[in-house]
Amino acid sequence: MKQRYIFFLILPLLMIAVVLWPGLLINPGSLSEGHEKLDGGCLSCHTPLFGTPSSKCISCHTAKEIGLKDASGAELAKPDSSTALLHKELAALECIACHAEHALPGKGLLFASLDHSSLVEELQKNCAACHDPDRPDDVLHKQAELSCGECHATKRWEPTDFDHDKWLRVDRGRSGDCAVCHESDQPDDTLHREIKNTCSYCHDTKAWEPADFDHEQWFRFDRDHPAGCTVCHDNSSNYKLYTCYGCHEHSRRSVAAEHREEGIREFNNCVECHRSSNEDEAERLWRNKHR
Repeated sequence: MKQRYIFFLILPLLMIAVVLWPGLLINPGSLSEGHEKLDGGCLSCHTPLFGTPSSKCISCHTAKEIGLKDASGAELAKPDSSTALLHKELAALECIACHAEHALPGKGLLFASLDHSSLVEELQKNCAACHDPDRPDDVLHKQAELSCGECHATKRWEPTDFDHDKWLRVDRGRSGDCAVCHESDQPDDTLHREIKNTCSYCHDTKAWEPADFDHEQWFRFDRDHPAGCTVCHDNSSNYKLYTCYGCHEHSRRSVAAEHREEGIREFNNCVECHRSSNEDEAERLWRNKHR
């Protein structure tokens, strides 16, 4: 019973405090730069118990003038036709569906996200009507013929979901030349400098890593040849170079003698014939080469 009396005693005091000192009790943070002059005048935008009705906003900002004129009716020095077009189409929505004018301490100004499903169908398909200034000035976006929504979500620009199958279809006249868009992504090392427009040999279109380098097109690993890169590639600055003298009883003299015994005098490029430890395969490759 005593707690009830305390509650009914404190409640009127809180209501009086909210009316007299709203900034101290319910203000979530500082206003945006454009609304700084309204600081302390909460009732300019808020209606007690009813939040922030759009009628308060459009008393200063009429939908047809947003992006073209300021709240006083004066024309903006740099009118924004995209903003004007957008707000004309959103006249029936509540302003707070997209805008939040207070900033939380340490987190900056808050903005709600626009629900793009609220747009008319024509604008939903024509992203450039509003976002053309946001288009990056790079090779990919200059040539892009698809709608932004093919890669980007409406919540934020990144992460994107770029479908190379749509972009590189032959009937669109694309060459499949990765370097047209990805030249700046190519690492500056010996391996990648030797490779021209063959990114897909190792990389897929989802992510650069993990890469899948098909070593078997050069040399197949088996139980006698484990995949220890530095055993054969002892020059880390040039993976095109390799040596077979890093293991077992190989020596240049014995290798030369064995090959000359078979009448083979071209044996500097070992993997040209020895794609594995199979000697029969090596002999067959050598004969096919000189046939």
